[in-house]
Amino acid sequence: MAAGGLCQQSPQSSMSNNSNILQEAHSWLHSGNEPAAIAVLAKILHKSPMDFGANKLRAIIHGEHDEFGPAALCLQRAIAANSKDMEARFMLGNVLIALKKYEGAIQALKPYVAAYPTDISSRSALAQCFISLGRLADARAVMEEGIAVAPDDANSYGFYATLLATIGYVSEGMDIVKQGYARLPTATGLLAFIVQNSNFISFVDPVEHKRQHRQYMEEITPPQAPPKPQWNLTFDAGGKKPPVRERLRVGFLSGDFREHACAIFLRCLFTAAADGTQEPIDRYCYYTHTINDATTAFFRSASTFRIVASMDDSSLAAAVRGDDLDVLIDCSGHFDGNRLTALNPRLAPVQCTYLGYPNTTGLVTMDYRIVDAITDPPENNDHLTELPARLPDCFVCFSPNRRAPQVRERPPTAPIVFGSFNRLEKITEQTLKAWCDVLTAVPGSKMMIKSRMMSEELRSLAVGRFVALGIARERIILSDFVPLASDHLELYNQIDIAMDAFPYNGTTTTCEAMWMGVPVITLRGDAHRGRVGSSLNAAVGLQELTTSSIQDYIAAAVALANDRGRLAGLRATLRQRMASSPLCDGPRFAKAFFAMLTQLRRST
Repeated sequence: MAAGGLCQQSPQSSMSNNSNILQEAHSWLHSGNEPAAIAVLAKILHKSPMDFGANKLRAIIHGEHDEFGPAALCLQRAIAANSKDMEARFMLGNVLIALKKYEGAIQALKPYVAAYPTDISSRSALAQCFISLGRLADARAVMEEGIAVAPDDANSYGFYATLLATIGYVSEGMDIVKQGYARLPTATGLLAFIVQNSNFISFVDPVEHKRQHRQYMEEITPPQAPPKPQWNLTFDAGGKKPPVRERLRVGFLSGDFREHACAIFLRCLFTAAADGTQEPIDRYCYYTHTINDATTAFFRSASTFRIVASMDDSSLAAAVRGDDLDVLIDCSGHFDGNRLTALNPRLAPVQCTYLGYPNTTGLVTMDYRIVDAITDPPENNDHLTELPARLPDCFVCFSPNRRAPQVRERPPTAPIVFGSFNRLEKITEQTLKAWCDVLTAVPGSKMMIKSRMMSEELRSLAVGRFVALGIARERIILSDFVPLASDHLELYNQIDIAMDAFPYNGTTTTCEAMWMGVPVITLRGDAHRGRVGSSLNAAVGLQELTTSSIQDYIAAAVALANDRGRLAGLRATLRQRMASSPLCDGPRFAKAFFAMLTQLRRST
């Protein structure tokens, strides 16, 4: 549970010696006058610094403003005044998690979990602390006990699986959720986990995965309209549709109109509008997030921009319908920030899904999925509940960071450094084993991994996965998470060869690597998630770096590592090769993209 959750706890004042004055503070707070409440609490605490009720209520106010240090101090005083108050201990545990003081959080949360053993959210918070300290066995014990004492609570399985997935143990988390779903077949949240996280694991039947998408969407959005309803069309006496208007109205529904990987690929579709170029396209953005940064400002300048984060489905539907779109494009799929439930009944004559999610939606009113012939060849049509709409080149167009550092030569005699900046969830056991085989076959080589990790202990746990497969600890380089894009890109100057994850390939990481002169070895899979790397390599004319088996994947990496001349040549030319390829030709991509949408609209 996030530390901010402490603000939702109800304050208790039973141990206060100033109950009448404290009630006044509560009244001010409930009426929305926070400054008056703070002033009353200050008077109480000046007179009685250890007052239980005043400290607890003051901690709640601090927590509302993410002032976790002062909140922790107030809660510690409250607990000193009333050590039996479990709610204060739970609140303190969450605050200390926010402060990354995991040992203290454990001591605060343990009594609460003992008092309320079936409260799975507190168990999850305690397990998070253990994982952050590298104590995976303790985390498992806490959550497995949760399943034992609350086997009919779907959160017992879901929270446990989510914790494991965040540190790369997705397959194990999937097994736990499937155990829970077998017991609780109406637990939609567990089915959601299966649908989303099956993208990350090996040996998934794409057709069965499609069925699960369809089942999940039917459970959360019972059909309310025919798949292809007539859309406010006025037919003439001859029964013909009126001509499509000259200016196509296209809406994009996304939570990623901000500094985000998806925004990098959406940008080229808005560049002409931002530059004031005249074209027959009206763009509308429906933003499901609240962050407002420089990237948000770009999309705002190039579209009719609507912030819909706080809208419920009916309000969102009304806003979209009011704009009378021709085409609406969902850019999130089943990932965070999605609003798929608002798209049934449909909001536009043509509804498409694109970019943000590597699979089908299962939504009955989603007409098309925008892909290309490599990611989704005709023989894979039965993977989708939508019709495939294939772009002529690669399905994405990369907009390089203008502040990207220059590509620097690698020392010609230094040990080869392989690298992967993919998220931990993508590093399956099969991927990890292949990487270790590559390291074994290239003596002295190293592997750089970059991912956001909560603590030094957790970093050690990640390295331990390599060590367990026979790779010396010193051969694994764990890069710190860096917030600045330019610093992130600079890290590629320390890598010779990027190793794509499988069966869920990278997209942004692959493009960034190539822009920084780093070739990417990828393994072509049987579904979209595992064919993105193939499409990206083909777009820059490096099909030979795409392999069709794990053995070939290993061999290709080893061969490239042993060919220093070829590596140096690729490093010197890859950025220019990419810049002159369809992968970075924004105007060409946008023209083909909107031409295809126009064709889809005309065929409706």
